[in-house]
Amino acid sequence: MTIQAVLFDLDNTLTHRDQSVQAFSRHLLKSFTSQLNHQNDAEDALKTIDIIRRIDNGGYPKKEYLTHPSIAASVAHALIQELKWDVPPSLATLTEFWFEQFGLSAVAMPGAGSLLKQLKQRDYKLAVISNGGHATRLKILEGLGFRHYFDDVFSSESVGIAKPKAEIFLHSCAQIKTVPQQSLYVGDHPINDYQGATQAGLQALLLNGFHPMNQTQAENLKVIQHLDEVMHYLD
Repeated sequence: MTIQAVLFDLDNTLTHRDQSVQAFSRHLLKSFTSQLNHQNDAEDALKTIDIIRRIDNGGYPKKEYLTHPSIAASVAHALIQELKWDVPPSLATLTEFWFEQFGLSAVAMPGAGSLLKQLKQRDYKLAVISNGGHATRLKILEGLGFRHYFDDVFSSESVGIAKPKAEIFLHSCAQIKTVPQQSLYVGDHPINDYQGATQAGLQALLLNGFHPMNQTQAENLKVIQHLDEVMHYLD
């Protein structure tokens, strides 16, 4: 069946999570420079990035590093404890800074902007399906400058269902008025994205490079190395 809609994961599909962490870290240090006890700017930057990477873990935080209910608060707590401050900010201040600024620091995946422009020009229905807080998903799309491309944005928070459950994919297709068999889903996770989408009846592509695959997965999944390859699967 002809593809009518292309749906996307967000982190490590449309936005490069680690590059976004690096950009956010630089912005944080600049914003709080008057309160920090600077020793070496380069070392401060590396330490901040390492702290956030440890807790964020590419958007898949490990429970042992979550000291608070959210990534934002857990990162804030670690930054207060591990950076050298003259005047440390409050946990609430740093947590809110994450929610307000992390999405706006988002760095686009190579080729994402040009792909979305092509798809929009060809009148494909476009949507995002992403696990996480809804406001944060919207903030990331705002930071990327991509929000206007999408007919709708679906998060596990807004739908009340998380990937890889089929229901979130089926709900999203129904909302944008397309059938799963005529929808293509693009994501980076073999289970949450590829398996979840295909079990819901969608076609799927896996953007390689962010999660390990076993040999069986590598042989049986449709894998792309770059987002511009998506166009080859539409005609």
